[in-house]
Amino acid sequence: MLSLLVNDADVLQQLQTLKGLVFALASAALVFFTCYKGLNSRRRQLHRLGQSEQMLYLVQSHCTMGTWEYREDFFWNPAALKILGRDSNDEQASLAHLLTWLHPSERGAVQRAVQALIDSQIELNVCARLSQPAQQQPVWILLHGEVSADGRILGTVQDISEQKHAESALHESEMRFRQLFEQTPRIAVQGYDRDNRVIFWNEASAQLYGYNINEVLGRRMEELIIPPLQRSKMSSASHLWQRNGSAVSTGEIQLQRKDGSMVWVHSSQLVIRNRLDQLEKYHIDIDLTEQKKMHQELLVSESRYRALVNHLADAIFIIDSNNHLSFLNPAWEQISGHNINESLGSPLHRFIPELGHMPLIQHLDDLRNGVQSNLRLECQMLTDKGQVRRVELQLNRSEPDGCLHGSLRDVQERYQTQHLQQARNAVLDKLLGHKSLEDILDVITRSLEAIQPDMRVSIMLLDSQHCLYIGSAPSLPQNYCQAIDGIQANPGVGSCGHAAYTGELVIAEDISTHPNWQGYQDLALSSGLQACWSLPFKDDCGNVLGTFGVYYPRPASPSQADITLVTEFTRLAGLAVQSCGRQEQAN
Repeated sequence: MLSLLVNDADVLQQLQTLKGLVFALASAALVFFTCYKGLNSRRRQLHRLGQSEQMLYLVQSHCTMGTWEYREDFFWNPAALKILGRDSNDEQASLAHLLTWLHPSERGAVQRAVQALIDSQIELNVCARLSQPAQQQPVWILLHGEVSADGRILGTVQDISEQKHAESALHESEMRFRQLFEQTPRIAVQGYDRDNRVIFWNEASAQLYGYNINEVLGRRMEELIIPPLQRSKMSSASHLWQRNGSAVSTGEIQLQRKDGSMVWVHSSQLVIRNRLDQLEKYHIDIDLTEQKKMHQELLVSESRYRALVNHLADAIFIIDSNNHLSFLNPAWEQISGHNINESLGSPLHRFIPELGHMPLIQHLDDLRNGVQSNLRLECQMLTDKGQVRRVELQLNRSEPDGCLHGSLRDVQERYQTQHLQQARNAVLDKLLGHKSLEDILDVITRSLEAIQPDMRVSIMLLDSQHCLYIGSAPSLPQNYCQAIDGIQANPGVGSCGHAAYTGELVIAEDISTHPNWQGYQDLALSSGLQACWSLPFKDDCGNVLGTFGVYYPRPASPSQADITLVTEFTRLAGLAVQSCGRQEQAN
């Protein structure tokens, strides 16, 4: 074509040279492109092959599976060697070597199966145990092998120990359950077909319902153990399970014995299919007669116990693991004055601050840990009105649940009686010892304050000019005593002045609002005194000798028990004043 197009020989030669050069370059480019494409394709195939190998290794690791090939000897991959418990030295092993790795009882079966694969190309699928020390858990393997299309013998080995252990545990569990089921006389089992006719009746059912197996086979459940009033309801439930194959819910039910008597049972029902794919229903009944009887006796016992606890004079309480009150009987309100519902969930130290928070917690911990067997002491309880009450506290540990149960006994009256008698004795000793009136009154005030620590007591003596002078006030501020010493016994003059004038009890529940205290409010409040009540004491003729003034650091009013207590002490004060007066006259 070039010869036809170009006539000049020189140009033709140059074009021929250029043509050859272009042809060589194009051929080289084509060869390069073809090689490059081939290399890329090989690289991708190698990458996919690597991924496949990684995936195969991952699958084998998760499935505890390895591979092998048989070529006159077994060739095991690393995963297979790991399962067999062998190292890389056993990568190639003969059948004889393989058999030595297995438990002696498994070798014959494995040898026959492998030989059948090699000789007759029969698929290999055999389970075997590895040979291991007796104290170790047995390792089970599954050998699988077959002949491929190209005539190679390939196979896998898989660790099936977990499956075997699970099967063994399930078998043991089933055996234990069957033994328990057959040896427990109180588990009555009955089987029924789709028409509710008896197909199974164990010995426990015969003992529970009174029918032997020959009497019940083929008979309907409704005519045997269902009470007449429940038969229509049971018939509807039977139709439901016959249609849907679902059993009636588990629960307690009252059924009928052969003699017509009733029995409570806990009935569970199970629907299964037999070998002919027919529905069968099984009832598992547990006799609740004894439980019902015991439950009723328990209810009666609890009722008696609750009635006893509710009528006790002592407050009974339970402290839970968080040291909070979880139970209180009605006596709690009588002793403490606190509402039960408001008290539940509160810590005990809220009501007995005298013991202190941490010391009481330590006592409770010691009781729970067995360091102390019990705790018993007298302490002061704070009532709902802020008054102090003497109680006897007792705490013990409850073994079943680890809670602490205890009691509070009101010993306020006993405590007051003891201290009142001690005060009487002390006053008589002072009188017989011819002590000064000031010493005797000081004994009286301190004795009263020892019984009621929230009280601040003063004794004021009335002179012939109808003025009141401090006889004893050990707990009152000195500046306050100086200010009230010598006040007039007139109406409206504080609590003591008014009481001395009228000869009657005077109560100022709140000094800041009471009209008798208008002239003394600032003085009293600045001294930390916010309430005061006064009770006069008299001689044998009914003449006022002086007053008892009882102060509180908060607004409060006395209880009847407080008034009764102070009245007893006024008698001692009257006796002391009259006795000392006679002594002075005699002198």
